[in-house]
Amino acid sequence: MVPLLEETRAALCASMDGISEAPIAAVTLRAESKHNGSILYEITVNSWKKKLISGSKEAYKPMPEDIFVLSDIIPETFSDLQRYGRPWTFAAVTKAPDNEQSEDSSFYLKVKAGRDIEFKEGMQKSLFAVFLTNLTTNYRIWFALHGMGKLKIMEYILGDNVMAEKCCNICTSVVQDGILAERSEKGISSGLNESQTGAVVHSMSAMQCNHKFSVKLISGPPGTAKTLTVSALLWSSLVMKHRTGACAPTNIAVKELASRALKMFKRFRKTEYGVNRTCYSLGDVLLFGNKDHLELDNDLGEIFLDYRVDRLVESFGRLRGWQHHFTLMIYFLENELSQVHESYRDNEPSKAVLSLLELTRKWFKAVAQPLGECVRALFTHLPKHLILPQNIKLIASLLYLLESLEILLCNDDVVHKELEEFCLHSEEVFIAAPPIFKLESESVNCSKSVILSKIRKHCLCALRSLHDSLINLDLPPSMNKDSIREFWFQSASLIFCTTSSSYKLHSIVMEPLNLLVIDEAAQLKECESAIPLQLPGIRHAILIGDECQLPAMVDSKVSGKAVFGRSLFERLILLKHPNNILSMQYRMHPEISIFPNTNFYCNQILDAPSFHDKSYNRHYLPGPMYGPYSFINIPDGREVLEDVGHSPKNLVELAVVMKILRNLFKALPVEEVFQS
Repeated sequence: MVPLLEETRAALCASMDGISEAPIAAVTLRAESKHNGSILYEITVNSWKKKLISGSKEAYKPMPEDIFVLSDIIPETFSDLQRYGRPWTFAAVTKAPDNEQSEDSSFYLKVKAGRDIEFKEGMQKSLFAVFLTNLTTNYRIWFALHGMGKLKIMEYILGDNVMAEKCCNICTSVVQDGILAERSEKGISSGLNESQTGAVVHSMSAMQCNHKFSVKLISGPPGTAKTLTVSALLWSSLVMKHRTGACAPTNIAVKELASRALKMFKRFRKTEYGVNRTCYSLGDVLLFGNKDHLELDNDLGEIFLDYRVDRLVESFGRLRGWQHHFTLMIYFLENELSQVHESYRDNEPSKAVLSLLELTRKWFKAVAQPLGECVRALFTHLPKHLILPQNIKLIASLLYLLESLEILLCNDDVVHKELEEFCLHSEEVFIAAPPIFKLESESVNCSKSVILSKIRKHCLCALRSLHDSLINLDLPPSMNKDSIREFWFQSASLIFCTTSSSYKLHSIVMEPLNLLVIDEAAQLKECESAIPLQLPGIRHAILIGDECQLPAMVDSKVSGKAVFGRSLFERLILLKHPNNILSMQYRMHPEISIFPNTNFYCNQILDAPSFHDKSYNRHYLPGPMYGPYSFINIPDGREVLEDVGHSPKNLVELAVVMKILRNLFKALPVEEVFQS
């Protein structure tokens, strides 16, 4: 506890050093209420003002646990606050506005001040609020440390059993054989080398045991395809139906992990569903966190909680939901369009009358496009266990039929007479579910009107079957945003978030997770790992990292001496806990890899066979500094904090790196510059 408090103090001091560059606002403050002996204040903020800073892209938005300085002056340095005995105090935000505010609009914050602020009776006080830092992670660590020992997995890690971990005699042989067989059947080991496959199988074998707790380590030196291995591990957990939490220290690390895992999931889903499938069920996978900090692309948006909630609220809406789209398409296919055309003529006499062909195309595009998007959204976002295997085929068939129907209707070869035959065709549609319709196989000796009629029959059948299935889904009675959020936390089998954000899972009512996977675990302070490890139900943990790379950053020298920055991963390595090492690197030329391999990894890392292939032609540029590696001392640089909330910069080092890159491009042959 003491090193955490000291580190928090050091972080505040570091923020105070950059106070001149911090977001600042003129605020009006008034006393609000008393809570646990402390006075809560409400401040009115008109807008946050901030100097233009290089590299800053987004406006500051207040969040809970933000720490401010409240003062009656605008401080340029910390000494300004101490000068002349000016009154000032720290304040922590207890409640920030939920909705996004425009830059010029005023809003309220509730804050708890470090000391009481004097008011004249009936008066409000005008002050300046200066943002320093956010202490959310520190708070979460504090509460996690206070909960130590309450859960079995923590007792296991803190006890002696973890150092003498042995396989369960009841489960091991049966489980490993089952995993190997299932992995072979699902193609999970495809693309993994021997050490990667061994790490996944060894880790997953422990997950199948309900008799013991376990902590597994996977060490991934640079270039050993650690993320690929973790992706295969997470896919294995999905296949074996373990409820899994996947964490990493930062938003960038979580985004990279989720992105790489999602690519692998889609590849396996493609093998499972068929190579021609245009959408895949991703409802078992969930990513949550701060949307602004994650900076999601379109692919990750498919599994992001907020995006998924919005799509499903839309899909299950009363007026524009899936039932509305199904009803419109069934009406379009069942009714004679010639009658619709006559109705159109009667109701729109003053407008230019569309031909039957033009009206049909217009109606179809207006109905088919939102229907296709809705079906894809349902298939992508609903949990896989809700989508029956026959419905997967029906969805694929329906999307194919809609595409085929659009191609035929919009074809210039379609004439008015053929369209009339299609619209007036009165043959009875199929009652049983048809096989997937293949346009190519049935169009050889058939007229367009016959083909159109067959597509209509298949389409109607698929729509009715899907409608009956979807109407009976086991979903929350009210599909509003709150119920959908709760439903997805209960339904997801794999949940991605930062280690700090995993704290939010404590307050969510859901079936407990039983497996925790922490990527980049060697970059986490040991106390940070306690946040996800404290989740109820966790029986097994897998830590992936590299203890030889940079550890977590520590601001306080006192905390540094107390080894506050050491990770749980490193501590277990030092205590000789069994470790699965990924032993083949694919990134570095052998003459480069020899240095870290010898000095840090005890010559355990092998170079990939491709480096020894005759076709491998990587070579060094001429010049003394372009050999396998160079160590360049830059004694004159110093770190400066240009933007509060961002990492410090060493501008001298940056200038040297830029000069080296310019020299590299000058030395490169022209053809290699264009290839790169």
